[in-house]
Amino acid sequence: MRVLLSKKSNKRFFEFLKKEKSCKNLRELALRLKIPFKTLEKWRYQDLYIPEKIIPTNLKFLKIIYKREDNWGNIKGGKIGGKKNNEFIRKELGEERYSELMRQKGEKVKNTLWKRFEKRELIKKAIDGKIKKRESESKDLELKNNKFFTNKKVILDNRGIKFSRADQIKNIKLPLEMNEELAEETGIHLGDGCLSTKNYFSVKCNKKEEKYVMYFFKLYKKIYGIELKLMQLKSVSGFEIYSKAIFEFKNKTLGISYGNKKERIEVPKMIIDTKNKGIYCSFIRGLFDTDGHVYITKRYYPKISITIKSKKIMQQLYKILRKMGFIPTLYRWTLTLNGTIMLNKWIKEIGSNNPKNIEKLRRASSIKESMRPCGNM
Repeated sequence: MRVLLSKKSNKRFFEFLKKEKSCKNLRELALRLKIPFKTLEKWRYQDLYIPEKIIPTNLKFLKIIYKREDNWGNIKGGKIGGKKNNEFIRKELGEERYSELMRQKGEKVKNTLWKRFEKRELIKKAIDGKIKKRESESKDLELKNNKFFTNKKVILDNRGIKFSRADQIKNIKLPLEMNEELAEETGIHLGDGCLSTKNYFSVKCNKKEEKYVMYFFKLYKKIYGIELKLMQLKSVSGFEIYSKAIFEFKNKTLGISYGNKKERIEVPKMIIDTKNKGIYCSFIRGLFDTDGHVYITKRYYPKISITIKSKKIMQQLYKILRKMGFIPTLYRWTLTLNGTIMLNKWIKEIGSNNPKNIEKLRRASSIKESMRPCGNM
């Protein structure tokens, strides 16, 4: 039989053995007992079950937590580890005692590593290991979903869209198929746009983002052939227009609801149906440039986030980003990408057209992560 002793009993047992055999340490004890040092060390620190035959019968003070047959589970020495073994031990010991056992093992591993490496070197190894793991996970996701992206051409059905006289005078045009420019404009709309009754449409940003407003003015000119006038208020910069054609196109063709957007907005089906990575990136860029943030924690840890109060669109974004090889975290209305691997991938594939975000991305990419590991990489 093999036994698992409690932490206190295990310590007292080996103190007893060292005293009985007149040994100063475990290495001397291993030589005296003719047992490999590594094996004895694993018995001492509860990595392996101890053979019951080496425990004197007169040691009544020992508390045995559990007993197993020799070589149980076809694992030499009854190793404490592995998914099946841990599940069994958890069931037998109970959650509290099992947690304590695992904590002890973790402390032992940590202390061994602290002794073997300098603190700074050890933390660097931990960060490098997490970065490599995150990089590998991202590549695996891309490979897994590679066949998903078929770049389907999605034609837009504009039949039944009515043009007002004002629309005709302005020579407003409507897109005939989904493309990257329209996808980005749709992202901008869902982020900072407003569609309401009486054919009203507007996009309003912070006054400080006037340069970005001028960028998407060019986008609207290219997509709809419309000249926009800059609206300048005390704290807001943007535009507002009345257009029956644009209103109906957005509502009927793209399926964007009007009125209060909260909990109602979602990624338009026409964008999802393209299965085109470039179109997905453009749409996400539009959302990010209006409702996204780039920040660096106190530990010099870069993060990208998008916050929209709609669970539907956040869940859709989460799935889309996963298919593209990103590893996001989602909590309620906030989606976050953590660490340099995700930051660099974002800059390379999605990027930004908002000068404010471009500068923040540049600053974030120029720093090195702290030597103190925190969160996901």
